[in-house]
Amino acid sequence: MKREDLEDATNLERDDIDPKLFAAALAIQHIGRLLAYGGSSNGRSSDEDALHPEHFERFVPRALENAQKTKHFKDHWRNLQQMLPYIKTAWMKGRNLFHEDLTCAMDNQEQMDYFSHIDFAVDCYAYISAKNTYPNNSMMQAWAINGYMVEWREHFLSDLQGENLADGSA
Repeated sequence: MKREDLEDATNLERDDIDPKLFAAALAIQHIGRLLAYGGSSNGRSSDEDALHPEHFERFVPRALENAQKTKHFKDHWRNLQQMLPYIKTAWMKGRNLFHEDLTCAMDNQEQMDYFSHIDFAVDCYAYISAKNTYPNNSMMQAWAINGYMVEWREHFLSDLQGENLADGSA
């Protein structure tokens, strides 16, 4: 089915709209948006609740299998599945970019102070690293930022949680 078919299946102005096709088309559109936004439903792939590639690696093949059985939207699900290895690569690259930036920041206390603040880390490190790595691909930038911030949280927030447990404030 083509893009127009997705639009037809979600066109509420039609009297003959099939609720099952409507739901299937919405699922494709939703997963497509999540992938485009780096796993985030609100467009901020740096958010803590942004999904990781493995969430899609578990779901999309099952959705494709279902689409093959129902003979609806097979090509759409196949296209989404074919994007997953690239997304995983960008996500892993983002994790590596964090470690590169961390290594540089560790040599300069002032830089490390800035780097340890999440908003600064997102806007001045993760975003710039992702943009430089994937200058013409906003989807891959979003996934690189997602991976970057996963590593940032593991590094900085696990230290904070450990400190809070040690001083009894958690």
